Amino acid sequence: MLIETNIEALQYSRGKYRTIVETMEDAYYEVDLSGKLVFANNGLSRLLGYSLEEIIGKSNRFFMTQRAIVIVFSAFSEVYRTGEPKRNQDWEHIHKDGRLINVEGSVQLTRDADGVPIGFRGILRDVTARRKIELELRESEMRFRSLTNLSSDWYWEQDTQFRYTRMESRHQNLDSTQASFLGKRPWESDLEIQADGGWAGHRAILAANLPFRDVVMHRLLVNEKPYYISVSGAPIFDENGEAIGYRGVSREITDQRIAEQRIRHLATHDSLTDLPNRMMFSQMLAAALALGQRCNHQFAVLFLDLDRFKFINDSLGHEAGDKLLQEIAVRLKAAIGSGDTIARMGGDEFVVLVREVGEIEQVSNVARRLLAAAAESFVLVDQECNVTASIGIAMYPMHGADEQTLMKHADIAMYLAKDQGKNDFKFYAHEIVASSHERLALESNLRHALAQKEFSVYYQPKLDLRSGKINGVEALLRWENQTLGRIPPDEFIPIAEEIGLIVPIGKWVLQTACAQNVAWQRQGFEPLCMAVNLSVRQFSDENLLRDIAAVLAETGMDPTLLELEITEGMVIHNPDRVLLLLLAIKEMGVRLAMDDFGTGYSSLGQLNNFPLDTLKVDRSFINDIPANAGAMAITQATIAMGKALKLTVVAEGVETAAQADFLRQHGCDEMQGHHFSTALSPEAVTLLLQHYLPNTHSMQHSFALLPD
Repeated sequence: MLIETNIEALQYSRGKYRTIVETMEDAYYEVDLSGKLVFANNGLSRLLGYSLEEIIGKSNRFFMTQRAIVIVFSAFSEVYRTGEPKRNQDWEHIHKDGRLINVEGSVQLTRDADGVPIGFRGILRDVTARRKIELELRESEMRFRSLTNLSSDWYWEQDTQFRYTRMESRHQNLDSTQASFLGKRPWESDLEIQADGGWAGHRAILAANLPFRDVVMHRLLVNEKPYYISVSGAPIFDENGEAIGYRGVSREITDQRIAEQRIRHLATHDSLTDLPNRMMFSQMLAAALALGQRCNHQFAVLFLDLDRFKFINDSLGHEAGDKLLQEIAVRLKAAIGSGDTIARMGGDEFVVLVREVGEIEQVSNVARRLLAAAAESFVLVDQECNVTASIGIAMYPMHGADEQTLMKHADIAMYLAKDQGKNDFKFYAHEIVASSHERLALESNLRHALAQKEFSVYYQPKLDLRSGKINGVEALLRWENQTLGRIPPDEFIPIAEEIGLIVPIGKWVLQTACAQNVAWQRQGFEPLCMAVNLSVRQFSDENLLRDIAAVLAETGMDPTLLELEITEGMVIHNPDRVLLLLLAIKEMGVRLAMDDFGTGYSSLGQLNNFPLDTLKVDRSFINDIPANAGAMAITQATIAMGKALKLTVVAEGVETAAQADFLRQHGCDEMQGHHFSTALSPEAVTLLLQHYLPNTHSMQHSFALLPD
């Protein structure tokens, strides 16, 4: 009875076991020691695509790849040797239709009732789909890393608390960057953010699980260099739609940002002096106007123009002129208050905004400091140079309530300062508007004077102090306008220089003077030396040699009768270029004279380096003879040294007989001035040449009979 009961229990246990095995989703197998399948469930049938009848009795090798055979044999051998089961063992099966199946299986040793090994059993699970996904993930990760290695961008991930959990890049400083950021939130790092609302605004975006693009963050590196990055990110959601963090990319934009800042700086600053430019000053002035209107503040606009800058620029060259402007900008900036602004308007023009003015004297003090700063000496091209400034001042609201009016009135006041002697400042006043209008009218008419034939050339005779003969004349430009009348040369010639008309006007003077000289010779008069002044602009003109040659050819003038007068400033700067130019002029046969000697910076020793023929002593020394012993000594020494250099010495501005006698006694060669004759029209010179006799009485008598 007990045996029957045990048999029934065993059968029941086996049935229960079979039921469990058959209902398993996974495949179950049993093999003998040779690997022949002795039992399998329907799960194995479904896995391999064979019926159980086709499976049972077959070697398990029949359903495996060669690689799997090796792996399974090794696993079975290890289990047999150790008696320990193996789990999660991967191998491959071949489906009935020929495709490969990835399985994850277990192997366990089976024994008989006596404990003797009789085979193996285990469970197989189809992991083909899972392995495919894992492979794709690995490949995706490899592609991601490859792209990361190729890209200069950073890839990052954050957890639900927005702490960095991952940072990948090909950068060499990957480890240090990871150490600085992993485990931290962005705002817990040393980064600053450029975004609306700062970090608080950015945190609100993250809290709302919103994506963001191109957010700029920056910091200073150890070497104090700026470092900018552009960051973009998007939230990560799980399969239930719950946010589980952020991921995104960042890229360095330091060079781009610095370039943008440079472009913005260049748009608002002068490239030469780095001062604010006209556009930026306009914005500052608009802000000052708004504040002044709102708070009833008074402020000042100072318009500053350098005196003699064009002379230095033309004489020393543009490079020296640029250096002067850079140095003057530094000085002027240091001369104003910390809350005030100076800008360069262009050329040699600057403008200053004094933002808060309590008393007018405060603005006057600023102007005086600016004048003092500009007047300090400069050393350019190894030469000591000096400039001064003229300043015009307009006050808000006294002299204007808008930008255009203030700037215009400051400009008008500046021209008044320049016209009244330079190196000074003037406040705008309604009375100076008329003076400004006069200058504008003068400039406007001057532009048309040459075309309308309003210019004429007068000639001042030069007298030989030994023989009493008229040796030559100096051509002097005159202008008479139908509306403005006769305008003195010292009024219109500086304007012609300033607006660039002096070159065509100077060429016309040269043409007219040479033609007149030839005309006098054709009338039978003895040849005269014709002296013609060259302006600084003419001397710097690249067409000067061509123009001289063309005039000589057109008029038929003997080159040896032409004498071109230059000033000291033209020869002492850039001497190499000047020497070549003077030698080229001398090769034409033309004479060269140094005009107004003694008023500049050169010395007689320097003159020996240039091919000069004539030295003209400036009238400022002659005027003080014989009252001033110093002037007499300087004039005497100049004559003596000029003669030693074999130069013809001419005295200008001789007004009295005493002056003429002094010059004659000390060996001066020639003189010109009102003592003998003023500048005369061509017709008057013709009369003078017809009636003049070279002796004292006839000289004075002839002068008295001549028309003015």
